[in-house]
Amino acid sequence: MRDVLNAVLSVGVTVAAVTGVGIGATAAAGEPAAPPAGQCAWQGELSPRTIGQVNFALPDTGAWYWIMPYEVRPGTTITLTGQFPRARYMSFNTYDGRFSSFTTGGVASALPDYRIAPDPGTDNPWQHPGGAGTYTVNVTTDPNAPNALALSPAGATSGRGYLIFREYLPAGDAASVRPPEVRISDGAGTRTLASCVGDGNGLLGTVTSALGEVGISRRDKSSGTTEFRRASGAGAFPNVDNAYLAATFTPAADGRVMVVRGRAPKTPGGTEPVVWPPTSGAEVRYFSFCTNLAVLPGPVVVDTAADGAIDNGCRTDEQTVLDAAGDYTYVVGTEAQRAEIEAIPGATFVPTSSRHPSTPEAMLIRNMLPTGEFPHAVQNVPVDGTSEEAAAVMGPYYPHATLCTIAAVRDGSCPGA
Repeated sequence: MRDVLNAVLSVGVTVAAVTGVGIGATAAAGEPAAPPAGQCAWQGELSPRTIGQVNFALPDTGAWYWIMPYEVRPGTTITLTGQFPRARYMSFNTYDGRFSSFTTGGVASALPDYRIAPDPGTDNPWQHPGGAGTYTVNVTTDPNAPNALALSPAGATSGRGYLIFREYLPAGDAASVRPPEVRISDGAGTRTLASCVGDGNGLLGTVTSALGEVGISRRDKSSGTTEFRRASGAGAFPNVDNAYLAATFTPAADGRVMVVRGRAPKTPGGTEPVVWPPTSGAEVRYFSFCTNLAVLPGPVVVDTAADGAIDNGCRTDEQTVLDAAGDYTYVVGTEAQRAEIEAIPGATFVPTSSRHPSTPEAMLIRNMLPTGEFPHAVQNVPVDGTSEEAAAVMGPYYPHATLCTIAAVRDGSCPGA
């Protein structure tokens, strides 16, 4: 989330322990509550099934994230083995102790699905249609290892690292979604780690503490702007395949809603792998819009709908209503306004936080893996540039936001309608 956290937090975020949103407890000052590294695999899971307990670093609720801390020691290699999943996207990333990506000896700390060589005699479904083979990924300092993923920054022979496995829009039910097997080789020998997905609060404390240490601004006032821009800055666990536009607003107390309009990039659709890069059709792999509380550690909005169901503040491309031109109209309002908003043709309802109605919120638009033939992707917007520069690059794909009454949205008198 490197590019977005500064955009979200520098507009006036205070470091706060926000209660009631499932973001857990913060660490004690000067002593982050880090989980044990190397004892078992995948201690932290951020997903639709855990979002009520673990919610930080601006997660996309269309994605499943598994996080594993590890200790960097001389000669350490981590081997990951599994079957290519049925999902829109998967990737592996490693991060240093400050949750940043890096490159060592020409080996990057990111490895997306379509670049993973399958095990001999099997196929990668992002390389060959219908393939359902297996893979072996090596987290190592050896640049010649197959499917190499950098273990640590150059010169680092000790310290903490983090490994994240991501799946976006997995097919099937929750029981079918699981991370790969982990085997560690180091001076103590070789061992296979049991999976121990569990308490994520230790990870949350570590992230919250480190975000403050890496220089994120803590001003007291919101900028008040709703213009989207792409910004750089320190962040936690960036996915290098994503780029983000961000804008902030404080929900209106007078019943007006935030309306965001733009053109959606074409995606492959569905929850199955597709050969990438595509030969035609898709412009990006994935697209989403999310609302987040603009307080550390960056939780996504988690609300309760009128029927008692959990309603997260993200809408994936699969959940976004488009008109005949391919344009979206996100209407950000309260759960009490949902039925009225969803009755408007072409509108996609997105919730604000019911439990924190006066807290500033950040809106994020994600573009993942644009094709080389798509010039309007967020990835092509100048980092730290102005909203005008972003609009010039993105053209009709640039999102325009304005506050309106629901009646104005319904009758078309909302500006930009």
